[in-house]
Amino acid sequence: MNYGIYSILPSLAAIVLALVTKNVFIALFIALILGNFILNPNLVSVLVGTKDMMVDVFSSHSSTSIIFILLMLGGLFYLIEKAGGLKGFTHFMIARRSVVKSRVGAELFTWLIGVLMFLDGTMSVMITGAIARPFTKAFKISPEKTAWIVHSTATPMSILIPIAAYGPYIASFIEAQGIADPTSVMVRSIGFNFYCIMAVVGVAVFTLLHIEYGPMKKVEEAYKNENDADESVLAGEVEHPGTGKARYLVVPLAIMIGFALVYFFTAGDSETGLILGIFFGSLYLMLDLAIQKVMKFGETLDIFFQGCGSMTGIVAIMVFAYALSNLLGELGTAEFLSGVLVQLISPTVFTALAFIVTCLLSFSTGTSAGSIAIMMPVLLPMALSLNVSIPLITGAIAGGAVFGDHTSPISDTTVMTCSSCDCDVVSHVKTQLPYALTFAAIAVVIYLVLGFVM
Repeated sequence: MNYGIYSILPSLAAIVLALVTKNVFIALFIALILGNFILNPNLVSVLVGTKDMMVDVFSSHSSTSIIFILLMLGGLFYLIEKAGGLKGFTHFMIARRSVVKSRVGAELFTWLIGVLMFLDGTMSVMITGAIARPFTKAFKISPEKTAWIVHSTATPMSILIPIAAYGPYIASFIEAQGIADPTSVMVRSIGFNFYCIMAVVGVAVFTLLHIEYGPMKKVEEAYKNENDADESVLAGEVEHPGTGKARYLVVPLAIMIGFALVYFFTAGDSETGLILGIFFGSLYLMLDLAIQKVMKFGETLDIFFQGCGSMTGIVAIMVFAYALSNLLGELGTAEFLSGVLVQLISPTVFTALAFIVTCLLSFSTGTSAGSIAIMMPVLLPMALSLNVSIPLITGAIAGGAVFGDHTSPISDTTVMTCSSCDCDVVSHVKTQLPYALTFAAIAVVIYLVLGFVM
């Protein structure tokens, strides 16, 4: 059934209500109720349908795996914190080794981790945020600024590196259209992904030049005034509870990352690799603390599960977000939005319009992979018929898809970034949006210029 313009109402309601009420739970729940009402305007059916959609989230291997990852990461991070690992690592890097010496250094260090952890956007935002958080906190950098650096670096890098998860994914859609040498086309398209390039480069440039504006500037100023820097850390005088040591953070995270990378390269499944990595990293830390007689094994197990429990709020948001994503699929939201572009065709502005509509689609649905899956089969044949460069249009689609990942409060990477950086979801969206819009506007101008010269 074609629901037309009604299909976009739930996603619009979720986004507007999240920004107005500053409560993502309420926004997502009302959006689910509204969507189910559109599907079947009957009170009982609406309530039952909403319940079924949330339960059905756990029938997806990928969704359930990410929920497990969030819960287990909460347990591992809480255990590391209680063991003194965060303070020990910060003390080691700042006071003893002088690796990070300033606010700019902490921000660039976060940026560098995001650049290096490029294999998978989901894994990258979680690991980058976890490592960066103690540094940015020590130098009075707000969680919003940390989340912006993590999110605007990690996700774009996973789509700009050909060997990362997105590379083969994009190439498969190019091949499906019968286009020769899809891998080569995918690699060439990276140079035309101006939004992602601008995001990664922009974070570094803005950091070096101390450029802040919009809500981010206000948040940063308020955070600096309200939170004193951990002067004991900066001066090298940290007193750790118990025997807090840097290895309580370094070794578990190294085990986690190692398992995730090995499993990714051997089995192509980063989610399972991350789950196994978190398990073995947590087990190592529990045994280490027990052997060193810092804590009994039973105590560490209790702490781990307390940390898992602390993630229930984030997990609830994820369940709502995944349920809404499935609902939008039933309503045909993506198909409706992509169909809008068909009525606005001109070869010179085609790429710019393709980028804009993909941005709107990804913003409304909160999924970059889903936006690529919808737009590629629609736009690539159109590009061929209009004699528009395939690498150019592919880069535009990929960049537009990541835009929604950065700006939508219902995006899974938005929620996971906020989880790893200890940042409020709505606050992250509001502070990141002006920067994302800046990079997107520059990309639109470039695509318009190329539309006339290519």
